[in-house]
Amino acid sequence: MPQRTLGRPLRGMERIRVALLLAYDGRPFSGWQIQPRDPTVQSLLEEALESFAKTRVRITGAGRTDAGVSAWGQVAHADLPPDFSIPPDRLARLLNTRLPPEIRVLESSPVPGDFHARHSATGKIYKYTFRLLPRHLSHHPLDEPFSGSLHSDFNLTTAVEASRAFIGRHDFRHFSVASSCPEDPVRSVTGLLWEPLPAGYALWISGPGFLHRMVRMIGGILKEVGEGRRSGSEIAGLLRPGSPPPFRPITPLPPEGLALVRVLYGNRDPFDPRFQNCYPSSRIQAPFP
Repeated sequence: MPQRTLGRPLRGMERIRVALLLAYDGRPFSGWQIQPRDPTVQSLLEEALESFAKTRVRITGAGRTDAGVSAWGQVAHADLPPDFSIPPDRLARLLNTRLPPEIRVLESSPVPGDFHARHSATGKIYKYTFRLLPRHLSHHPLDEPFSGSLHSDFNLTTAVEASRAFIGRHDFRHFSVASSCPEDPVRSVTGLLWEPLPAGYALWISGPGFLHRMVRMIGGILKEVGEGRRSGSEIAGLLRPGSPPPFRPITPLPPEGLALVRVLYGNRDPFDPRFQNCYPSSRIQAPFP
């Protein structure tokens, strides 16, 4: 990726903080966070903003989606120069003229200086979409591109029963990447729901925050349980603090089926919740904040 030659960020002056509501197809990108050579969502957004601000701009996202993971409702904030002349509510339309079609700014809004896309968030909702396939097929030619696969003999009842073990506050160190797992791997899952779709299922997961690959690894072990390749009784042991008995490695689900649906801010949400209602039916709203 070419080096940017803009000046340093302005210091010592009051800047304008703006929140952005984003949707993106994550498949062409190496995740959210800036990488030295590969295109990422954050780097392209910063370049687009800098083309209007004429100075360096840093964007902070609510979460760092992995390579290939998409978003329906990522939230980010940026601090713009005091003399920035574009009204914040018009910024979304203009940014979209400088972004590739795989990234769209849905809304832009001015926010107080103490609003922080990550630290102000009270929760996140993720969705993983599965397509049911016969056992002899690895994919369908007309597959929804944002989906993973399940064999048609997948036992939903078994998967739902095993899912209950994840609800609550647990040590998720075995559902993350060891090299990037923090010292405190305890996290909370507040909602987990399987929703039947016409040709598959959607797995919805909500919580205040997640470890690296945690959602995909939760989905991966539940897929194995539902396909009869693993016992759901293993999950409780993997969630107990300390080292569990020897266990087979957990294979994370492919990133293409996962999307960050919404970031929650309670009464500090900078965007109209009516435009973030991505739930497909009122039935599934109850388990989520």
